Amino acid sequence: MFAEERQEQILELLKRNKRVSNTELIKKFGVSGTTIRIDLTELEQKGLLSRTHGGAILKEDPVSSRREKNKEAKECIARKAREQIEDGDTILLDSGTTALDLAALLNELHNLTVITNDLQIALKLQKCPEIHLILLGGRVRTSFECTVGGMGIRALEELSVDKVFMTTNALSLQKGATTPNLDNAEIKRAMMKIGNQRYLLCDSSKIGTKTVCSFAKIEEFDVLITDNKISQEMKEKIEKLHIEVL
Repeated sequence: MFAEERQEQILELLKRNKRVSNTELIKKFGVSGTTIRIDLTELEQKGLLSRTHGGAILKEDPVSSRREKNKEAKECIARKAREQIEDGDTILLDSGTTALDLAALLNELHNLTVITNDLQIALKLQKCPEIHLILLGGRVRTSFECTVGGMGIRALEELSVDKVFMTTNALSLQKGATTPNLDNAEIKRAMMKIGNQRYLLCDSSKIGTKTVCSFAKIEEFDVLITDNKISQEMKEKIEKLHIEVL
């Protein structure tokens, strides 16, 4: 089991029980106390829990925590992405806080079809009369409020869209777009296959970093939408791969 998957399960336990002990986690995952302490420290650094003597307690909603990180940059990226969408389009929105910001800007469009695996995006769009919403099924990643797994991947095989708007945990020239979670990487790969145009929504803090699972080479994207803190050197390197940088 990858560390990120174990940490996700720790968050799910916390969401149900509000607190966990080191002893409980060591027994559940069959790992050392050192490994559990590292997991809890990393989750605390992300603002998702608070360490206590011998365990941890739930701090706040993980989605809200991620939403606050680089909030202004993500909102700017969402506004630029909105400019790429027209009435009558069929689009796919990947899960993530920047995609959620984009979803909030779609209510004035007409005859728009939106496919997503993000539960928060679906809740935001489901009452918009001019938006035809398709929510992908599958196993719910409860701490991240999205679906993954074979059910959604098989549904994607039957679909095609004008534009795919993807998010990522990290982006590098060597590894492309990456995510820490294997299940998430698999459904993202399936999403990439169905779009005529592929947009990547990625704030500059993630550029030049990488995580465990690659879901797309950087050359597979048509457009990178980022904030103005991207270095000129990196921008030029990406543009040399025939990717438009907005």
